[in-house]
Amino acid sequence: MSSTARSRTGRHAAITRLIEQGDIASQEQLRAALAAAGIATTQATLSRDLVDLGATKVRTANGRSVYRLPDADAPTPEVPVDSQLARRAADLLATADTVLNQVILRTPPGAAQLLAAALDRHVLPGVLGCVAGDDTVLIVCRGQAEAEETHSLLLRLAGRSA
Repeated sequence: MSSTARSRTGRHAAITRLIEQGDIASQEQLRAALAAAGIATTQATLSRDLVDLGATKVRTANGRSVYRLPDADAPTPEVPVDSQLARRAADLLATADTVLNQVILRTPPGAAQLLAAALDRHVLPGVLGCVAGDDTVLIVCRGQAEAEETHSLLLRLAGRSA
């Protein structure tokens, strides 16, 4: 195993432990806790790690926003209608088209990666993967029918008719 993989794995384990042990409210607080544990990281790397781990911010009973990790034992719905994906689609989706087994999404400049990241965090049936540029997201599906279903779902989430 490479040193990069070991350090990433170790960082993920430490992040998981810190989030599960306490009320981590910000990336800076998490970065400081990691530094105290002897793990130096940048904010950009930490942000990617949180996405990789599926960490989200939730509001506690006292009104504080803190990071939480998904429940590993919870079943993953086949088609999650997640508010973050719906929000991203509503805010960022400019146009959507299908070509054979592909869905092409257009966003404002610089926003494609945000939409693609929201898509990557969800299990969409028939989707093999997606790639983002600056203002375009390419979604590759198993077939044309799956591409059309994905297209319709994204338009519905964005609040537009298919």
